Amino acid sequence: MFDAIVLASAAATWVINKLLNSLSKAAIKALLKKEDLDQEVEKLKNALQRANLVLGAVPVGVAAGVKIENTNLEEPIQEVQQLATELTKYLDELEYYDIKDKVKQNIPKKSWMKTITHAVGHSNPTKTDKVYIARIRAIVEKLHNLCGNVYEALYAEKLGAIIRASKTTSTDTREAAQYSTQTKVFSRDNVKNKILEVISTRASSDQVSIIPIVGDGGVGKTTLAQLVYNDLEVKSKFDIMIWIYVSANFDEVKLTQKILEQIPECGHKNTNSLAGLQHDMNKFLSKRFLLVLDDMWEESEGRWDKLLAPIRATQVKGNVILVTTRSLSVARITTRTEADHINLDGLDEHDFFPFFKRCIFGDENFQVQRKLLKIAEDIASKLNRNPLAAKSVGSLLRRNVNVEDWIRIRDSDEWRFNERNDDIMPALKLSYNHLPYHLQLLFSYCAIFPKGYKFEKEELICTWIALGFVVHERKKLEDQGSDCFDDLVDWSFFHKHEQYFVVHDLMHDVAQEVMVKKCLIIDCLDLRKVFPSTCHLGIWTELAYNEQSIERNEDFEEKLDAIQDKDILKRLESLILVGLYDENCSAKLATIIEQLHYVRVLRLQFNDDILLASVKKFIHLRYLELRYTSDMQKPLPKHICELYHLQILDVRHWNGLNDLPEGMNNLVNLRYLLVPGSGSLHSKISKVGDLEFLQELKEFRVQKKDGFDISQLGNLKEIKGSLSILDLENVTSKEEATRAGIKQKKHLRTLSLSWGSASASPAAIQEKVMEGLKPHENLAHLTVVNYAGATPLWFAKNLSLTNLESLHLQDCATMKLLPPFQIMPFLRTLSLVGLSSLKDFQIDFRSYEKDELELSEIEILNCSALPSIGLHSCKALTKLSIKDCGALTKLSIANCEALASLELEGTPSSDQLMLNIQGCSQLPSGFISN
Repeated sequence: MFDAIVLASAAATWVINKLLNSLSKAAIKALLKKEDLDQEVEKLKNALQRANLVLGAVPVGVAAGVKIENTNLEEPIQEVQQLATELTKYLDELEYYDIKDKVKQNIPKKSWMKTITHAVGHSNPTKTDKVYIARIRAIVEKLHNLCGNVYEALYAEKLGAIIRASKTTSTDTREAAQYSTQTKVFSRDNVKNKILEVISTRASSDQVSIIPIVGDGGVGKTTLAQLVYNDLEVKSKFDIMIWIYVSANFDEVKLTQKILEQIPECGHKNTNSLAGLQHDMNKFLSKRFLLVLDDMWEESEGRWDKLLAPIRATQVKGNVILVTTRSLSVARITTRTEADHINLDGLDEHDFFPFFKRCIFGDENFQVQRKLLKIAEDIASKLNRNPLAAKSVGSLLRRNVNVEDWIRIRDSDEWRFNERNDDIMPALKLSYNHLPYHLQLLFSYCAIFPKGYKFEKEELICTWIALGFVVHERKKLEDQGSDCFDDLVDWSFFHKHEQYFVVHDLMHDVAQEVMVKKCLIIDCLDLRKVFPSTCHLGIWTELAYNEQSIERNEDFEEKLDAIQDKDILKRLESLILVGLYDENCSAKLATIIEQLHYVRVLRLQFNDDILLASVKKFIHLRYLELRYTSDMQKPLPKHICELYHLQILDVRHWNGLNDLPEGMNNLVNLRYLLVPGSGSLHSKISKVGDLEFLQELKEFRVQKKDGFDISQLGNLKEIKGSLSILDLENVTSKEEATRAGIKQKKHLRTLSLSWGSASASPAAIQEKVMEGLKPHENLAHLTVVNYAGATPLWFAKNLSLTNLESLHLQDCATMKLLPPFQIMPFLRTLSLVGLSSLKDFQIDFRSYEKDELELSEIEILNCSALPSIGLHSCKALTKLSIKDCGALTKLSIANCEALASLELEGTPSSDQLMLNIQGCSQLPSGFISN
């Protein structure tokens, strides 16, 4: 099903490109030159590029019908990949030790490229250093010769045909997406209506009604359940709506917790006691509810009855549980009957081809290009009326809309591997095989996660970047990763689920099959075969240990022992450990972690120090997530600051963390520091300006000590999201403020500027500082607090912030000018708090005077997008006039004691406008809110 030569060639091409990228780094080139390796490496680069010419063309050529017959080529191609991987790792260490030397010598980062220390980090070469360089030299020579052999072998095979085919076959995922593919649900109204009828007829039933939907994978069980769940008539019948994804992870404690989390205003205590949870469920399920249990596999009547015990005990009538499952035996257990379930097959024959056409062309009525339609009909006949297969293959077809490609897909060998008449796996594998290799690589890594895992887009992209899967010469890595993720969504390999993304179970099976020799999962299920080539390991303890009382699980320990005997641990590139475990398991896990060497991604959940002991030696680490679950406070280990390659440090779930170790600025490749809470720990990084690749800095406190001056922000040109700059009274001039480079931070969305108090520094100085803090025009949200100076020029008539969506001014007592709101078309929230100079506030959409706008004469024009206005604690305000503000939906006025006149003209009626007025004793009683 998966061509071994194709997979080997694609993987080798990818690794060679990574190696070429490393060899092109200025620092690496300088280090290799220092060791007199530059000429040999230059020859190697030429050989790598020649080998890549044919290796990169193999997958495309095979897709075009030019197959490699010489299966003996797989071994040397794999050897090229292994040697290229090994050399890349050595170069990585070379770079690490060079950074380490420069950090120890306190060499300023700006002068690093001018200063090349000894290749392996010592000023005086040792015997170990010489062996190290000898290994690099040996690999360079061997890889050079092997690349030549592979090139000659492929040339003798079918080089000309391969190259020609690759030039006429596109693998660009965006090239031929000519048609819109807006989602349209073919709703199967007859089945949906049957379920609605059952719900209606059981409205007065004392018993909980359980309705199983049974069908094969991909036929649309979840989609049908969503249609019922979101139906307005259904929502009107139930007070509580709950959706739970179950999959193979049936645990009555966790499922009960998830149910309680979705009950509005439940407020149950965080407990792992099933009895306590069931008591809460019985208490809070006091209204009629609809519960969906999606993708259930559990066949134990006892566990099912435990989950339902408090649900069945409720006194409310007409409750319904909707269950989706592939197993008829699960349906029988839930209902205790043979026939009381909804059997869901593929789409109706009359609906399927129109649905398939919509997946390809975006239009179920598409009638153009009859030859293409005939081929599409032939392909549709192979898909068993399965919606998931239609989406997957439809995504493939719409990218190369031409007769030749479609004929190749129709006549592909993949269809011959259909093990059952209703099997859709060949269709899904066909779609995977036609993905560009970089997307195959990104998607297949998901095999390390369990089925049903909820992916966060940004988190997965960061993992891809850390593993070196995302490369681009011009784009930011995050942007390139985002584009790739969107492509996979467009190909139907990921599906949006609430704020997360999920992989369909059958798609997950595809990933596991293709990565069976690369990815290994250890969980409560049977241990899969361990291959020597395994480089990604996921350990998921969730179902192996009971949170109520964590007891020893010897079966799970045996699985951990099984990989101790293998040599894979030394070569692992990623290890994910999630879930609780006991002391015996902890000791075994520590032994596993001790053996790691080349790991680039490490995610650990722990409650003692034993697992942290080895982290300091992982010099290849790019992604480190540490979840500390103990109630005892523990500081972050200092040796983390020596992981100089680290790009992502995630300590969001480190309980009780209130400080950072010294030396965080040494993590010169850091892109993300994810901390608990709102991000106040960011303000504790001394010399944060050394982290020039940092993407987010939530908070920065200006201090009058080395390493915390505002100029530290100057190097951080890549930060995005939000930035709060506090204690600006410690900035004393416009020149000093300008060195922060706020205007150059074009990716910044939210900016907050705050002084300790309005009188913290002279108003004249504050004015100059504000002038130097001019933001980029892309800024969407601006907050200014405790500012005592006049309105800066960039915020008045010379306003460049036309993209602002919200503006909050607080305790800016002497500001007499506000920006011309009429040129701020995206502004949705205006909040003025504590503006003591404000006396007469007029908002008039009908007029705008070009004269200078005094704060007492505000007139706003063309601000129709502004739905929310708030004025709080404006003590001198006597009159407020708002005219022709048709978009206004919320007006809040509080603690404006002098306000005696409120004029609303041309605003929405009282039933459309949320008017909240408090603490305004001078206003007529008719305006005062209760």
